[in-house]
Amino acid sequence: MHAMLVQGGTKPELRDDMNRAVVDLLVPALEAEPGFRGAINLEDRVTGEGVMVTLWDTEEQARRTPTSDAYQRAIAEVFRVSTGQRAPMSFWHVNTARVGSNG
Repeated sequence: MHAMLVQGGTKPELRDDMNRAVVDLLVPALEAEPGFRGAINLEDRVTGEGVMVTLWDTEEQARRTPTSDAYQRAIAEVFRVSTGQRAPMSFWHVNTARVGSNG
């Protein structure tokens, strides 16, 4: 399994808008992509900064830029509320992944 890490953010007052763009548009668009296995979106509600980790079967899938209309609409909405300050995307090999609850 492989992961893509994206760091960026928005203004604190736009954090809910960013979350809606990610949850309602971006993740559903990614779910249609080959090899997509899930996403974790982390946020700092004070600063507005965020980190998104997407999980993929292969490194090639993690590095591929989707071209679907749904993805393009999702990214346009993310960019609309983004501060525009992002760290370069990075790609990682996942050596442990466990999803579930203990209770």
